[in-house]
Amino acid sequence: MNSIAEKNERATLSGKYTTIQSADALGVSRHQVVQLIHAGELHAVRTAGDVFLVDAASVADYARLRQGKGRPFSVNVAWAALWLLSGLDVGWLAYQQRRRLRMRLNEMSAEEVVWAVRRRARLLRVRIDESFLKTAHENLVLSGVSSNLLSELGLTDGTGKLEGYLADRDLEAFMQNTFSAQDDDTNVILRVVGENIPFNLAGYKEMPRAVVATDLAASADVRERSAGLNLLEELLNEWRG
Repeated sequence: MNSIAEKNERATLSGKYTTIQSADALGVSRHQVVQLIHAGELHAVRTAGDVFLVDAASVADYARLRQGKGRPFSVNVAWAALWLLSGLDVGWLAYQQRRRLRMRLNEMSAEEVVWAVRRRARLLRVRIDESFLKTAHENLVLSGVSSNLLSELGLTDGTGKLEGYLADRDLEAFMQNTFSAQDDDTNVILRVVGENIPFNLAGYKEMPRAVVATDLAASADVRERSAGLNLLEELLNEWRG
């Protein structure tokens, strides 16, 4: 019998699942799927009929990454881990928190990091007309497939997709100004951060290296995922010295 992860690899990753389909794909109950949605572990939209439509890619990601990796970090610790691996200061953590995080990172693999920091942002996939992509580009902090690191990693941006971070308070205006719509045929990956992030998102044009690596490592594309994991492993090794 094929594993859950193998079944999800073959799924139509740009589509949506019902909660029942999601439960079947993950081997859990429908109630557990709803709990995962409320916890931010799975990304879903609620229809006018009060029905959840779950993003199939988030189901596949959850199935692939979850096994044997423990609980994800809190938002503050997740961002601290990525900042540390990027060689940046994490002054928002107390000394004991930094010490515990350093000990954890010393023992973690790249895939374990990807899982641990998954609560850093809310994932939203939308469709934007090409005439508004420039506006979208200017209003996002770029990452993943839109990063300037792609050529260094041996990747080319042949997908035509845009990926970046956006503050939750700016989401409504962004959607209106770019005429964005949630659609199965998505071309923009938004990672939406709340007011509780421990840094000023507006101070960046592109996310630090470890963030870019993690976003690529969470991709459903095999080449992107491999490149992201390799870079993240390099950053872990450099950080450990």
